[in-house]
Amino acid sequence: MQQEILLPPYDIKMVSEDIRDDELADIPGALDTGKEEIDPLTFSVISARVRGIIGEMTATLLATARNPILYAVKDFSCILLTPKVAVLDYYDNLPEHVTTTHPPLRWIIRTFKGDIHEGDVFANNSPYCGNAHVGEWSMYAPIFYKGKLVGWAANKCHLIDTGAHVPTNIDPFAKDIYEEAIHFPGVRLCRDHKMIPDIIRFIGYNFRYPRQWYGDFLAQLGSLWVGESRVIELCDRFGYDTVKGAFEEILRYGDRMMTEEIRKLPKITVEEEALSEKIEGYCPEGLKLKMKLSVDPDKALLTFDYWDMPDQLPWGYNLSFATSSVTSIISTFLVLSPRIPKNEGAFKHIKVLLREGAICGIPRWPVGTSNATLGFGEQVDNLCIKAWAKIIPDEALAGSGEYPAINYWVAGVDRSTNEPYSHAYYIAMSGSGASKGNDGLAQTCGYAVSGNLALEFIETVELAIPHIVWDVFAVTDSGGAGKWRGGIADGQVIQPREHDMTMIYAGTGHTSAPFGLFGGLPGSLADHWIVDYNTGEVVKHLKNAGHEVCKANMCWKAVANGGGGYGDPLERDPEAVKDDARDGFVSLEAARDIYKVVINTEPELYEVDYPATEKLRAEARKERE
Repeated sequence: MQQEILLPPYDIKMVSEDIRDDELADIPGALDTGKEEIDPLTFSVISARVRGIIGEMTATLLATARNPILYAVKDFSCILLTPKVAVLDYYDNLPEHVTTTHPPLRWIIRTFKGDIHEGDVFANNSPYCGNAHVGEWSMYAPIFYKGKLVGWAANKCHLIDTGAHVPTNIDPFAKDIYEEAIHFPGVRLCRDHKMIPDIIRFIGYNFRYPRQWYGDFLAQLGSLWVGESRVIELCDRFGYDTVKGAFEEILRYGDRMMTEEIRKLPKITVEEEALSEKIEGYCPEGLKLKMKLSVDPDKALLTFDYWDMPDQLPWGYNLSFATSSVTSIISTFLVLSPRIPKNEGAFKHIKVLLREGAICGIPRWPVGTSNATLGFGEQVDNLCIKAWAKIIPDEALAGSGEYPAINYWVAGVDRSTNEPYSHAYYIAMSGSGASKGNDGLAQTCGYAVSGNLALEFIETVELAIPHIVWDVFAVTDSGGAGKWRGGIADGQVIQPREHDMTMIYAGTGHTSAPFGLFGGLPGSLADHWIVDYNTGEVVKHLKNAGHEVCKANMCWKAVANGGGGYGDPLERDPEAVKDDARDGFVSLEAARDIYKVVINTEPELYEVDYPATEKLRAEARKERE
């Protein structure tokens, strides 16, 4: 079958509109919905097995990947989707990954039309063809059972390199797609479960570290085919019609649960705005990010209106269509009931209004979007969370620490092997915001990640990368003070071994602190420096975005964000303040000056001086009157 030749500029409807029945009519089984009535026991077993299959796909990729960002950090996600591109579930995954999985597949189905067969594998990393950003390699395999399409296995991996002009796939200063990396706008990689040599060879010659990429590609391929084989086994056990019917019921269940939850909410529209990160040369005064959130319980609909977002800029911080859309989903599922299934049946109750040419909207070809999953995306997540606090304050979260320079790219040449390398560090991360009844969590790395990235083992890093990790530490007083404290930030000190290390970074949270709620204080700002190895003295204070070289006799020291606090610090349990002081999370000075808690440090485990504490707090409350 001859494919239609699709050339840019792209058509946003290719990725934004749901797949229609007529677009699947040429694929056998694609429109089958299976049994209408599924008994509860069978439904429970099949829905649990969906999660189990996703878990097996995840374990396969984790065990076989070559790139530390995959096998050590787990910066990837595996998903199962229906033939009509509905996410069935997400389990042990990154929220931002799963909720940006379906737009790239819509592009693939519309591009290849009826030319989709058993044993095919497709890839799509183009933000203009539905993907989140160019550095995430999304792969899809159709699953057929006896010639009929049951669904799709998918995974999305953050690769270490995708052919940019610098050794990274997140160059914030790439002003257009021609600088940022190579875009693959929906390409077939395999036929009949066999690789197509031409395209594999082309990729290998255009990505840095080709053997590492090839190993990661095989890991993704193995993960997809594990998913395929397990779904086929599920059909063998329960029958094709039962499995297809159970898949439809999974979506209906998500629909019912989300409808029930939204109908508990008030009918309301709230507006929220915040100043973005200030970045020299692009937005030195920051940008005013604006949004509206409308709740319509009668229609069981949530509408996020981003129409008033600032215009796009000529650089990689622009959000793509996919990442602009999912900020709404990420924030919503953080504050609504955790019982709601994370599937397309629930997602469809969220509508997003996006403007073409906005920094959070629909980017105009060919502007760069290489930093679309991080950067301002995390700031929009926090903005949406803040809007939700006006609607359901008891379920609200304070602002999360974001994705600062501490987690960006470093590169160089290993002197011992003369081999080039690149690495994104995840041995230290930001903390999340506090909520009613709970302190914020450490090491969550923003709400788009929600703590589901793994922390690297220092020994693993030092074996894989020619660096010495001298220190990883908790940053004292980084969590925003409150009745419930914000999550503590981490810091790190790293030295390149016998070579000069190139650093490419574009963090947020360096000028924009995570907000506190209801009297809680903001979390700390992120920062980083080049320091002298011998003396520890600061050689250079680094900006939040830029390129830098750390020489062999220097170290890179960086600290992440702390999360925002929730509630009045004077209401925090003095015993919790004592424990934080003992653990080094809160200084004795902050305990006294902010929490008004006096701590006696003579006992080994410290103790609260209650009379002095009560006196201090009474004086502080009186001063407020």
